[in-house]
Amino acid sequence: MVIGALKLLKLPQRLIYKAVGKSATQYNMFSTKTGEFLGFMQAEKVLLKNSDFYPITNPVYSLYINKLEAFKKGEGVGSDFINFAKHLSRESGAEGRIHCIAYNAKDPYTPPQKFYRKLGFTCKKPEDTKIIDEAIQNNTKIPFKLNFGSIMYLEKFK
Repeated sequence: MVIGALKLLKLPQRLIYKAVGKSATQYNMFSTKTGEFLGFMQAEKVLLKNSDFYPITNPVYSLYINKLEAFKKGEGVGSDFINFAKHLSRESGAEGRIHCIAYNAKDPYTPPQKFYRKLGFTCKKPEDTKIIDEAIQNNTKIPFKLNFGSIMYLEKFK
C-alpha cells in the first residue's frame, strides 16, 4: 500500500564537512555531483583581547581563517567557504567577526587580497584597502609590497 509519493530531495551542489586536525579545524568541500575534492579551509575561533581592527573594550571572539584553498579558481568555491565562515562565526559565538592574514603561500605573485576585498573584508591599514580598491577598479595587479600578506577582517559582520 502506498501512502504517498516520496518527494525527491535536491542535494546541494557542494558539501562541506569538518575534519578535526592538530591545530585549527579543517573544513573540506566536495562536489555532490562528481565527488571531486574542491578545496579546504582551516579556521578556529580565537579570543581577541585587544584588536587593531575591531574597536573593542572587552575581549571578543573572532573566527580566524588560517588557510583557505580552492583548487579551481573562479567557480565560487572560495566564496562558498567565506559564506560558510560567516555562518560558523555566528554559530560559534564570534557574532560574525572573521579575520585572516591574506597571502598565497604557494604563489606569492597571485595574492588573494582582491578576493577577500570583494567579499567585504577590509585591511588593517586603510591605505592598503585603498590600494586594493584601486586595483579592483582598474583591473590591475596589486603592488608587489602587498604580495606577502595583509591583515584583513570582515568589517560589517552582523
